[in-house]
Amino acid sequence: MKSKISVIIPFYNAVSYAARCLDSIIAQDIGIEHLQLICVDDASTDDTVAILKSYQKRYPDSIEVIESPVNKRQGGARNLGIKAAKAEYITFVDSDDWIEKDMYSKMYNTMLQNPCDFVYCRHIRDNGKSGNLYLKEDERRTEEQDVYVNIEESQAGDFLVSDVVGSGVWDKLFRKSFFIENDIVFPESIAYEDIYFAALLYMYARTLCILNEKLYHYFVNEESTVLKKNANYHLDLLKVNQLKWDKYKQTGFFDKFPAAVEYDFIKTFYLAGMKMLFLRFDKPSYDLFLLLKNETKKTVPAYKENPYLKGAFAEVYNIMLDMLETPIDENEFYQIAKAMKQYINAGNKKNE
Repeated sequence: MKSKISVIIPFYNAVSYAARCLDSIIAQDIGIEHLQLICVDDASTDDTVAILKSYQKRYPDSIEVIESPVNKRQGGARNLGIKAAKAEYITFVDSDDWIEKDMYSKMYNTMLQNPCDFVYCRHIRDNGKSGNLYLKEDERRTEEQDVYVNIEESQAGDFLVSDVVGSGVWDKLFRKSFFIENDIVFPESIAYEDIYFAALLYMYARTLCILNEKLYHYFVNEESTVLKKNANYHLDLLKVNQLKWDKYKQTGFFDKFPAAVEYDFIKTFYLAGMKMLFLRFDKPSYDLFLLLKNETKKTVPAYKENPYLKGAFAEVYNIMLDMLETPIDENEFYQIAKAMKQYINAGNKKNE
């Protein structure tokens, strides 16, 4: 039977989470027989491969395991999965996450009823401690209606700035041809690859459907790539932004929408970089702060005149923007970093 959806799942040392993730996909009401599960082991050093092969043995017609000989991080693993995908539609899951039982049937049916580049759904940040793997019906829906969106080429800059569908790859169902037509691949051997992918998504997508229902569980894992403390790969955030900037230039997107691209740089390079410094390092680097500051002012010297900036950010980010023009010595920086960390964490807890 031909698969309706190819589900690409990168795994790296995921012994603790692999079963929960796979079980939630196998339980999909669309039917496991309609899914192609592509499990890409990214050179794990634990027993992840053994778990994957045990599932493959149980569902040989629906699950395949690809073993990468070298670690290419999630971007490289996803690229391997895309090459192996046979279905007309593809989606992605992270190995420590899980999904509601009807996620794929709802997204697939929406795609058939409203053909588009991708369908997007809402997600919930879940620490897995509630005792309930799945949400109750009244917990899933938001107050907003589902919507079909058509983006004219002239609106692509505004679409980028809107960030309306985030930068995640795991909360979307795509036409596989969307990747092929636009030569979309993930950067490999680097963290924060989703940020680069998001740039391509906003550049090329012209039609999408938004399901305002929480169907994906994003596991709040302190050891995940994004949340792990004092890891040097957090500096990949800066490299990814350079790749993204180069892509905007190469494709001519910058020439068409300079204000939108510069706004995006301020947001994902400077502001995200500052937040990464404050939250991901016990002692943030003053030299890295100066680099963020100097590169931003050099790349976007007229940032104050950007029409998208006015009223765009919360108070804490406006304080960070003020730091671009304020002389700050090393001692002052550490005091500010401590206060910022406390302020941001307090806000995060309030919103949980």
